[in-house]
Amino acid sequence: MNELVSEDVLERPFAIARTVTLPVGDYRFSDTRANYVFGPQRRVTGTATLSRGSFYGGDKTEAGYGGRVEVTPRITLEPRLSLNWVQLPQGDFTARVVSNRTSVAVTPRMFVTALIQYNSGARTLGTNVRFRWEYQPGSDLFVVYSDGRDTEPAGFPTLTDRRVILKFTRLVRF
Repeated sequence: MNELVSEDVLERPFAIARTVTLPVGDYRFSDTRANYVFGPQRRVTGTATLSRGSFYGGDKTEAGYGGRVEVTPRITLEPRLSLNWVQLPQGDFTARVVSNRTSVAVTPRMFVTALIQYNSGARTLGTNVRFRWEYQPGSDLFVVYSDGRDTEPAGFPTLTDRRVILKFTRLVRF
């Protein structure tokens, strides 16, 4: 177990949740955390965390897990879960973030990774897919697709943002 201490200064009101807005002020945090680390030599590994502490003049309890699952030597999954129960003078809320990153090594120099993440506080669902090809040592081609969706309306989440990015690097030696 260890204790972390930090500080934050809000210069204007901040909407931390849909129904909770924090007032201007100086806030000091302290946090006591316990971690359990699963053996990294196994195919399923990770860290489970439980913490409790002060948070913007109230209290926050967090339970989380972040890990790695080796499906095959070329395919890995990285699930993450964070549950936060927050009690503040301005109101209480629960925030959940659930995500998974999947990585596939097509060849030793070509990778595809995909991330999907849900955030209950922002009511968003985000996806990101990245292709990386090192076509020669030190030179890469990246193609990235990402989108963001609003999960608040009923039905399929509404698209709010979409991007495709192409990045090309070339190592030049002289």
